[in-house]
Amino acid sequence: MKLLSILSIGVATVAAVPNAPVLPRASNSSNATPNFGYAKLYRLQEAFYEKFMYPNNAKEAASINSTAFSEDVLGRVSDTRDFVGRELNTEYIFGLFIPTDSISIIGQPYSYEIMQFTANQNIASASTRVNFTFPSFGNISLPVTIDTWITWNEAEEITQYDVTFRWFAYLLQTLLLGLAPGNSTLAMERATMALASSVCNAHTSYCNGTNAQYESRDDCMQFLTQEIRFGQAFELGMNTLGCRSIHEIMLKYRPDVHCPHIGKSGGGMCDDTMGYVEKVTENFFKNSPWVPTMQ
Repeated sequence: MKLLSILSIGVATVAAVPNAPVLPRASNSSNATPNFGYAKLYRLQEAFYEKFMYPNNAKEAASINSTAFSEDVLGRVSDTRDFVGRELNTEYIFGLFIPTDSISIIGQPYSYEIMQFTANQNIASASTRVNFTFPSFGNISLPVTIDTWITWNEAEEITQYDVTFRWFAYLLQTLLLGLAPGNSTLAMERATMALASSVCNAHTSYCNGTNAQYESRDDCMQFLTQEIRFGQAFELGMNTLGCRSIHEIMLKYRPDVHCPHIGKSGGGMCDDTMGYVEKVTENFFKNSPWVPTMQ
């Protein structure tokens, strides 16, 4: 049952630089720095987005370990957290954006257009407009601009990516206010109850035995609606309901890994341990330099 239905029944080129230093190449053979050239990198960018579109993303998710990624891939999404390894990135990049029974702020991508693009050696930076449908919000369609930095290895696998959903706060506000136009308080109340209910239902279905995070459904609802905040758009990797809602969709893939993410501790994905300075200065990417080697 989708969100609108629930609510309706009252559920509260870098130029050559003389004498510039040559940056070191990664020692791992899977991260050796190839020199693909501009046209090849554009095709690799397109190939990734083709796989990201539904229903192609469902096929990638079903593979468990998508060969779009290297085994040691490192990924970061601006408003959430870091993702390490092929399996985790397959789940979150492909599995998160396919049809689900969950009530979710996540949409399903169906078309894209690369608006801005530049590339050198094995690095590409792009701004891409992706069109999504949002099933939990009456299947409304909205465009989303996604800014990406990506590196590939010699096998044409993504070794790391840094992603920003541009204007995500505006997108989230647009979705939520649509639940009660002109009444932001009521819209948040409705969103809170619907998302919390969905998370708790998923917990009941998937987080059993040693994976259980709450004593009961009432305990789950109490925590999610009263003891933590809904969260702002930049807090999808913090101690919020919004973060747990994102991770709920992953429960069906590996409950032992993902159940803690919706629990009270947040499982290292939904907590407040990373402050602003730590997030900005984090030295996460190690698979390849983000700056092309000077030649």
